Amino acid sequence: MANLRWAKLLLLWLLLVGCTPSPTGLLRPNGIAVAPDGSLYVMDRGHSRIVHLSANGEIINTIGQLGRAPADIYAGWDVALDSAGNIYICHQVFDIEGSYRVHDGVKVFSPAGRFWREVGAQDYAYGDDVTTNTPYGLATDSQDRIFVADFEANSVRVFDPDGRQIARFFGEQGSQPGQFYGSGHLAVDDRRNLLYVSDESNSRVQQFMLTETANGDLEATFRLSFGSYGRDPGQLAYPQDVAVDKNSGRVYVADMANRRVQAFDSEGQYLLEFSPPGDWQVIGLDVGPDGAIYATDALNNAVLIFEPNGQLRRRLEAR
Repeated sequence: MANLRWAKLLLLWLLLVGCTPSPTGLLRPNGIAVAPDGSLYVMDRGHSRIVHLSANGEIINTIGQLGRAPADIYAGWDVALDSAGNIYICHQVFDIEGSYRVHDGVKVFSPAGRFWREVGAQDYAYGDDVTTNTPYGLATDSQDRIFVADFEANSVRVFDPDGRQIARFFGEQGSQPGQFYGSGHLAVDDRRNLLYVSDESNSRVQQFMLTETANGDLEATFRLSFGSYGRDPGQLAYPQDVAVDKNSGRVYVADMANRRVQAFDSEGQYLLEFSPPGDWQVIGLDVGPDGAIYATDALNNAVLIFEPNGQLRRRLEAR
């Protein structure tokens, strides 16, 4: 009788799971990456998954679910792709196994969505006197090096395609050149050897020249910064993601608190600003192969596509 009772409970559980619909649409999307074929990878933070969308907004695949297992996504930020189509996400797990610990790192999935490995992982306890990383922003370059913006550490780590750390830049809190008050997101323009890092609480973006020494070490040298707190053209308020058009050198900034996207040239000069009709919250940015700008709207759970002149081309909702 006991075995029969457990069998019935198991059957009921299977029926409930089978009848539970998968989440539809997006919920608080943040990071976005445009694939060469025009499809999109969106960090669907509210649903603890990555959503692969067609260019028309149809769901091709979803990757991950809420949980603490290696293939699960507990708290995801930002997404990036390498030349092979592998998918990278910034990730954190809180209160590991009830021990009041935190785990963070960059999770890597295959193009088909199979969990592959984790890069730059770190465990620490709440209140530990350690430099916590809190990876927040991601970018890859043409050599498939992985650039990670660590928000709490005010630093940028760089990993080679095999996942080995090859550089760490910055690391000081402040408002001087090369210092940050929350290094939020980043973008790499390796045609011009430039690195852009959003400095969230200082309401600016800093630009660095990337060079390799004779022995192959990667270095980042401060070149300029643009933006200061405010609402006027060229001013920023808690900027989030940055994206670069490598053809033109234009830099796009998700000016979140001002609810707009602003464009600058490679010398930090203001070019234009744009936003859709109505209210929105722009978090993630990327530039497509044709120069279109893709922005995640975390308020309305959508992806907005803009022409380079700022005209709204299309609004996508996952379906």
